[in-house]
Amino acid sequence: MLNLLLGTIALLALAASAYVHHQLPRRVPTVQHLRVARIVLLATGIAFGWVMARLYGVLTELNIVLVFVASIGMVHVPAAAILFVKSWSVDER
Repeated sequence: MLNLLLGTIALLALAASAYVHHQLPRRVPTVQHLRVARIVLLATGIAFGWVMARLYGVLTELNIVLVFVASIGMVHVPAAAILFVKSWSVDER
């Protein structure tokens, strides 16, 4: 049952991740800044996912892959929220 809930969370978090990587080119001024933003988000997500998978995947009955994927997606949720709020602004680039 917990794995089903975690799978749902992972799916929603990955949707937020896709939204971020889709919106970033519209909000970042140069290709170099875009590359840095994506590398930072992905590296942070992978590091966080690895730590969470090692902690919760080993200590609980949760699926390690789902923990890893959900953690990568959860790193992108704050960026998705910021980009969503910025999409309301009048002065678009």
